[in-house]
Amino acid sequence: MEYHKRDETIYIKLKSDFIYPTVKKIENLLNVESFENLVIDLSESKIVDSEAVKFLYSALKEGISITLVNPPEIYGKILKILQLDDHMKDIKIVMEGRQ
Repeated sequence: MEYHKRDETIYIKLKSDFIYPTVKKIENLLNVESFENLVIDLSESKIVDSEAVKFLYSALKEGISITLVNPPEIYGKILKILQLDDHMKDIKIVMEGRQ
C-alpha cells in the first residue's frame, strides 16, 4: 500500500486486494491523519470483501468524501447482493482502465 496526502485529501494505492487486513492498515493510517477526502486506487485489487464495504459505508456516514479508482467488478456485485447500492451512491467511481 502506498499513500500520500495533499491538502485535505489522502490518496491510497493498494498493491493487494481490498480485504480485512488491508482495511485494518487503512484504518490505522486514517486514525493519525486529518482529512476530508479519501481516494483509493483499486487497480491492482481483484477482491473486495464485506469488511471493505463496511469500512466504506462507515466512512461515508462520518461525512468523508470517497473516490474509488478502478474498483473490480465484484465491488458492484457485492453492493447489489447486500442491497447497499443506493446507500453507497455517493462514492465516486473513476474508471481509468483496469490492468
